[in-house]
Amino acid sequence: MSITMLRLGIKPGQWGWRFDELTAAWERIERLGFHVVSCFDHVTAEPRGNRAWDAPTLLAAMAGRTQKITLAIDVVNVSLRHPFLLAAQLAVVQAASRGRLEVGLGAGSYGLARFDHQALGIAFPPLADRLARLDGCVRTLPRLWRGETVTDPQLDLHAASLGPLGIEPPLVIVGGASPRLLETAVRYADGWNVVVEDAQEYRERAKKITDLCEQLGRTRPLLRHVQIFADSLEPAAARDFADRIASYGATTVVFVLNQNHDLATIDRLAKAVLG
Repeated sequence: MSITMLRLGIKPGQWGWRFDELTAAWERIERLGFHVVSCFDHVTAEPRGNRAWDAPTLLAAMAGRTQKITLAIDVVNVSLRHPFLLAAQLAVVQAASRGRLEVGLGAGSYGLARFDHQALGIAFPPLADRLARLDGCVRTLPRLWRGETVTDPQLDLHAASLGPLGIEPPLVIVGGASPRLLETAVRYADGWNVVVEDAQEYRERAKKITDLCEQLGRTRPLLRHVQIFADSLEPAAARDFADRIASYGATTVVFVLNQNHDLATIDRLAKAVLG
C-alpha cells in the first residue's frame, strides 16, 4: 500500500485544552484534509492535574461541528462504563455524525485507567477480568446497535435492547498488543489498533497478527490502525514513518499530540504527510 491509500489522522489529546481551543483544533484538522480525528477516554484530570473532556459527549459535540471526517475514540476502557450505557451513548454519536464514528475498545491500562476508576469509586478489575470484559463487549455492542435483545450475565445485560435505531453499527477496532487482545481482534473485531515508537516495531507486531489471522482462519480484511506520539516529531520523520507504515500494510496512521496544543504543529504535519 502507498501513502496515497493510507488514511491519516490527528489525535489532539483532550487534556488541558479549553473547549473552544479543542473545537478549533478538530475543525482545523478536517479543513486541512486529514481523514480521521481521534480522542482518548479518560474522565479525570489525574495524574496530570488539568482538565479532561469526556469522550462520548465530546464526540457527540464534535459530530455537529464537523462534516466529513471520521470521528474515532482510541480507545474506550470497557470496564469504566456499563456496556449498555456505552452502546447507547455511542449510538447517539453515530446517528449525529451520519455514520462517521469508529469505536476503539480496550481493556484499560494500569498506568492511566486506574485513576479514572479511583475517581469514580469503581474497582479496577484484574487484567484477566478486564480482558474477558473486552472480549464480551466486542461481541455484544454491535448486537445492541443492530437492535437485538441481548442477555449476557457476564456483562450484566438482561433482555437489554436499544431498539431499532436505524443506524449502521460503527466499526469496532480493538486496541492493544497482548496475545489475548490480538486474538479478540482477529476473532470478532473489524480492526486492530496499536501504539508504536517506530515503523520497525509496527512491522514486527503486524507480522504476529497476520500469522494469527492465518492460524484462526480469518478471511475478511482486518483494518490496521497505528498511533505514534508526535509532540516533538519532525515533519520529515512523520512523512518517513507514514511511508514505511504504508509499505507494511497499515490502513490508518494517527499522529498523537498528547501535550502539544500548538495548531501550527498540525499545519506542519499536514504539509508533510498530506501535501
